[in-house]
Amino acid sequence: LTIAWLSSIISSSVPTLIGVIRGVGQGVTDEELQGAKNRLKLSVLNERSSVSGVLNSTATEALAGGAARSAGDVCAAIDALTAEDVVAVAKKVATSQPVLVTYGSAEDMPIQRELI
Repeated sequence: LTIAWLSSIISSSVPTLIGVIRGVGQGVTDEELQGAKNRLKLSVLNERSSVSGVLNSTATEALAGGAARSAGDVCAAIDALTAEDVVAVAKKVATSQPVLVTYGSAEDMPIQRELI
């Protein structure tokens, strides 16, 4: 999970995000899951609706070590996700330690232990 924020607001944002992830780890309804799937598929289709978007997603997949997949294949994989899959990932993320990385000045970056 990668999140990008301004260092000036990260102290208040990360605890909120962790709370949301812990909540998902308690379970999601079918309606919540379907809504999230639909939003994610829309994002995939929007991203790949332009030549630059296709090139960006292809490059990202190649850098991550995978083969480039079509938007249809990605949407099919999203459709295959179950509530149990989502809860399992949320529990794993919620119990792992965050890693903070900064680009530029680290002046306003909090110490990791201040975030949890």
